[in-house]
Amino acid sequence: MSVIGLDVGVLTGWYNSRINTSLASSTALSTSASSRSQPAKPAAPWELGSPNLMTLEEMSRKVLANGIFFNNPDREFSGLDGPDDYKQLFSLHQGLKRLASLAEEAKEKTTTDSRRDFLDKSFQSGLAQFDSFFDDMDLDGLTLLKGEQLSKIESEVAITRGTSQYKTDTIHSGDFDAEVASLTGDVQFSISVKKSGVTQTINIDLADMGATTRNLDNISDHINTQLEAAGVISRFERTKIGEKNDVGVVPGNNYGFLIAGVSTETISFSASAAEPALYLAGVSGINDTAGGQVIKLTDLASGTPQTGYTTRFSADPNETEVAVVGGEEGETRIKQEDNPLEIKATVASSDGGIFVVGHTTASTDGQTLKGDQDLVLAKYDSTGNRVWSRVLGAAESAEGLSIATDADGNVVVAGKVEGGLGDSTRIGGSDSVVVKYSASGVEQWNQRFGGTKDDQAGTVAIGDDGTVYVAGKSASAFGDDNYAGGTSDGYVRAIDASGTTLWTRSIGSTGDEKVSAIAIAEDGNLVVASEEDGRAVLRKFDVADDTSAALWEQDFGDLDDGRIGGLAIDASGIYVTGAAGSSFAPTVPVSAHAGGVRDAFVMKLTDGAAPSTDFLTFVGSDSDDSAAGIQVDNGKIYIAGKTLGGINGGTLNGERDAFAARLDGTTGALDWSTQVSGRGGLAEATGLALSTTDDSVLDALGLPTGTLTYSDSRVVTDRSSARADDFFYLSVDGGRRKKISIDADDTMRSLTFKINAKLVLSGSADVRRSSDGDMLRIKAAEGSTIELFAGSEGRDLLKSLGISPGAIVNTGSLLDKDKKTSDGPPLFALGLPNALSLKEKDSAETAMEAIQDALSKIQRAYRDLTMDPALKELLKGPQAGKKGGTVPAYYNAQLANYQAGLARLNSGAGGQSGLFL
Repeated sequence: MSVIGLDVGVLTGWYNSRINTSLASSTALSTSASSRSQPAKPAAPWELGSPNLMTLEEMSRKVLANGIFFNNPDREFSGLDGPDDYKQLFSLHQGLKRLASLAEEAKEKTTTDSRRDFLDKSFQSGLAQFDSFFDDMDLDGLTLLKGEQLSKIESEVAITRGTSQYKTDTIHSGDFDAEVASLTGDVQFSISVKKSGVTQTINIDLADMGATTRNLDNISDHINTQLEAAGVISRFERTKIGEKNDVGVVPGNNYGFLIAGVSTETISFSASAAEPALYLAGVSGINDTAGGQVIKLTDLASGTPQTGYTTRFSADPNETEVAVVGGEEGETRIKQEDNPLEIKATVASSDGGIFVVGHTTASTDGQTLKGDQDLVLAKYDSTGNRVWSRVLGAAESAEGLSIATDADGNVVVAGKVEGGLGDSTRIGGSDSVVVKYSASGVEQWNQRFGGTKDDQAGTVAIGDDGTVYVAGKSASAFGDDNYAGGTSDGYVRAIDASGTTLWTRSIGSTGDEKVSAIAIAEDGNLVVASEEDGRAVLRKFDVADDTSAALWEQDFGDLDDGRIGGLAIDASGIYVTGAAGSSFAPTVPVSAHAGGVRDAFVMKLTDGAAPSTDFLTFVGSDSDDSAAGIQVDNGKIYIAGKTLGGINGGTLNGERDAFAARLDGTTGALDWSTQVSGRGGLAEATGLALSTTDDSVLDALGLPTGTLTYSDSRVVTDRSSARADDFFYLSVDGGRRKKISIDADDTMRSLTFKINAKLVLSGSADVRRSSDGDMLRIKAAEGSTIELFAGSEGRDLLKSLGISPGAIVNTGSLLDKDKKTSDGPPLFALGLPNALSLKEKDSAETAMEAIQDALSKIQRAYRDLTMDPALKELLKGPQAGKKGGTVPAYYNAQLANYQAGLARLNSGAGGQSGLFL
């Protein structure tokens, strides 16, 4: 711990200055002021002689031992004889000082990275305590802000506006007028244009260009000629691909197409010669480096699938300003730190591309989270472009675990949630959650359910009539069934297309059971795959009710420390995949276990009055392998998962690879397998999706299969973590708090109307257009102060908009000599940033400086709070600066104390003393 050295001469000078200030001020006090009584001022915990004054080292030892940064003020200062405001300020000061004690150690050069990580974990816990403590503070004599006092407030969340333009990725590199090699063969596709409710299809065949060179300009002219002939306004043109440099020019020689459309035309693309494409979705990296990974595989029939694209889905990084090593004094750079995001499941979209679902730990695509983790859903088109993303808006934590689509293109996700979620009822522990969205990502309904302990919905399927079937596990009873006991019971719930529960069925006995996968049978009934005390069990239920016995049930034996990963059904059978040890043997395998810890397996059954096993086959290496998903198409079986070895004698690219494999649906023989690594050599596929038309010439053109999406929704609840009826409060000049709530269809613009209706002439809200999109901006009128207060936990609209509670102050022009005063309590801004970290030396120094500044602001606020009212009025009133009058007795006493302290310093020996106040 560093020690601040103070020379006695410095203290002597300080005491002299205080004496002179007291003498000068005292001459301005009137006799009437001296007659007012000043309440006893208790010793603050930063003052010498206070029993609460502690060194940073003492505080660090104590807080690392007990983990308590902020105490209840009434208990921590129970012996203090003073107003509650004093106690709250003192406890706030002590809590921040405890945070400073950790920052002090973290900023030292000799502190190791592992020690900083340890300190940062405690520090982040302390910051969470600070947020809770600060929100509970109720001060009468002053207003305290976490952040800065601002002249205006702008939301961090920015909602982009539509442009009716679509830019492809790079489809040609080289001279702009050179022939595009990938478009020299047979290139035929169709453009469908819907206008005024009528759809027409324009067929494009580049062979009609004859001997004309197939460069991007000539291809654009050929397409545009046919569009114009059909009365279509949208046009193609060549464009450079890349980011503009400092002078506004895109460098390099990468080119693609720009489609300039109009809002009255909806464009779709298709190709007659289309083949299936396989998408793997999962995770690349681990822990702090984890990100979502999507891989498109094409040319599946060749036996050697090709990678169409690989893209990463990342949470927004943390950005901190750090010094440039070896740079000039004061030179800084922006350092980015990853935040984890994981994809847990995927499903093909009926209109091309895929949906993915999982969880994120930080803002994603600019959507600020309310809690520590949230469910995230995203749509990708067939070119790998992320069309849109959504977060659920959970107050604490939510995670998406499974996903399915219905016949109308709607998407349903299932998972778990903790803490508040809109107006849903928090039941206990983690609850199961099911959410239905439209194909464009607009939430239709959500259902939260479970027992008093932990529950989760791990798998979902949708019937032809739109009924949603969701299954998972619960550690307590819910619905009409009793809890059977043990670790957990499995369950299945049926929900109609509008979100109304039809029935709930419990599956299990006194052991450890969960439903791992469900699928709709060919006859419309439900096949359920569960793990029960480590055994694989399949049942088929009539979906008409939840009371009749299973139509059939079969136990396939112990999975040997394995798991069920997925279930698929087609007209020829039922297919199960997962992971199993070598002792899993419901029948003689087609391909034997490879001898590792676990292999992925595929088992095919024939449905009937009782199921029969067609085959079992293992897919694996001599290490550890598992499959997490399965799809069946045209007599072929596709699985995906993770491996620590080389599948079927293949090569391990990293430490852990994602893999995909295809098997023959009749014999179970392996056709091919492929492996892909990820960041840091770590990857896994948590799901797969098969789209039957996503491998076509459209890939070479950079065009997506299906409808072209130019822009996303502009509705705030669609584009942020805000949920309908979330709210915040505002107050003008210390007056009554007024509530601002958001509706399900509010845009940034309509939200400004609500705010302006409350502000009247005291300020204004408008939409500021930036390169990132539309941002909400609030400004105070001259001479006014607008305070923003957070909504209740889980319903705070400010947090969803990326706005910190605080005050907007407009003091007016310095040239305006009119005196403007406010009846509200004095305002002090701590100036603390939204995020602080001790993981790096530079960030620890930044945290220390911010906390030190906040501590000095608290001390200043306390001085203002305890200042004699007459003196305070005199210093800011018309008598300010005037001389004359009688000095009050308490000022004479204060002057005597300063003089006594000065005498003691002068009579003692010279030296230094070290302390942190």
